[in-house]
Amino acid sequence: MSSEEESNQLTDEVDAPEEETESEFEVNSEMLVEVIEPRCYWCSKAQPEIKELLESKYQKRNQEEIEFFLSCSPEHETRTIKFLRFAEKFYLLYIAFMFVVPVILLAISFGFPQHIFSFGFSIFISLGLGLTILPLLGNQLVKNIGLKKSNLLGRILGVILIIIGVILILTFGLAYFEQ
Repeated sequence: MSSEEESNQLTDEVDAPEEETESEFEVNSEMLVEVIEPRCYWCSKAQPEIKELLESKYQKRNQEEIEFFLSCSPEHETRTIKFLRFAEKFYLLYIAFMFVVPVILLAISFGFPQHIFSFGFSIFISLGLGLTILPLLGNQLVKNIGLKKSNLLGRILGVILIIIGVILILTFGLAYFEQ
């Protein structure tokens, strides 16, 4: 056998399994596949922008579960772990401001219908304090924009809610007492 015949035979053998695999698995052209490139959990920089991402571990207190995240530098790793510990420590306070206090304020407002506006608008202040103290906006947002920007966005939204609550209480309160 000549070398040309051998190479033709090898290419025929190599091409044959490819044809079989294509027939086995049909590609659905309507299905969109989102390719997510690895990003730093703190700053959300993608891997091509930086040379290498460090895989870091975080273990919640009193739990065996270990969470993994990527970071672009040891500084971002320590900042992320520091925030996750902070969030774990004050999570019950966050739940109180976001859920318990608004329910209590609504219950009180039904007891005092003449001051329903102040209790209703103080819900804005409660939600704003919850977001300002612990800006937990969701895992998907953190994955998309990073923990640093997510914290900033959460605190900005919290301050806006506090300002709206104070303005509404002052304007409607003054209007109510002028009558």
